[in-house]
Amino acid sequence: MIKIAFPIIDNKLSSQFGNCTDFQIYSIVNSIVVKEELIPLPLHQPDSIPNWLVKKGVSDVITTGIGLKAIKILTRHKINVFAGVKAKDTKILVQEYLDGVLETSGILCDH
Repeated sequence: MIKIAFPIIDNKLSSQFGNCTDFQIYSIVNSIVVKEELIPLPLHQPDSIPNWLVKKGVSDVITTGIGLKAIKILTRHKINVFAGVKAKDTKILVQEYLDGVLETSGILCDH
């Protein structure tokens, strides 16, 4: 199973990974979305978001901006990070991911 997480704020893709209020998580089996859930983020403390995603069983994170420290924690736990995506509806981004055409700029946050 693939679990893709998107940082969300005000029902849109957040421009910064650490400034989100929720995560939209899609569970995918055989290239089919079998579950979609919006999960409120617990209280944010340093390193808490990446570790929370690990506990949720996330395999991939798709985001616009993200800091190197968060990337290191996520990749240490074998979570793929796709940074620098253009803000679009998460359903479109999931389909682009599944189709192998997800575009990333690799631009990260400056922290």
